[in-house]
Amino acid sequence: MKARCSNPRNPGYRYYGQRGIRVCKRWSSFKIFLKDMGEKPGPGYSIERIDNAGNYEPQNCKWANRVEQANNTRGNRRLTVDGETLTTAEWGRRFGVSAARIYRRLSNGWAPAEAVKTPPLKKGKRRCHKATTL
Repeated sequence: MKARCSNPRNPGYRYYGQRGIRVCKRWSSFKIFLKDMGEKPGPGYSIERIDNAGNYEPQNCKWANRVEQANNTRGNRRLTVDGETLTTAEWGRRFGVSAARIYRRLSNGWAPAEAVKTPPLKKGKRRCHKATTL
């Protein structure tokens, strides 16, 4: 966290420090950081910024697992369906549709609700059939 925000030689610096992301001065002491954040809940958790454009500071950080962190990246596409906003991956998990399929459907002009709620077809089936005349 500190290195990627303050060390230009750190591989992650361009995504953090170069974008202006900082670690609050209060957290220069690990003891205070620990007081603010508490112990890490488990081995699969790491520090996450709630607003990923904001700084590392008590009101903007929490412990999160990998799935939570993956849903909070700049590269995610968020969709609002029935008044609820989730990432394509979250919608996909909810309705059993891959995020890639949702992206393709949206690119093909599907409405967001259709793209996330329509289950995938079984192999070899087609959703739309053109009428043919002999």
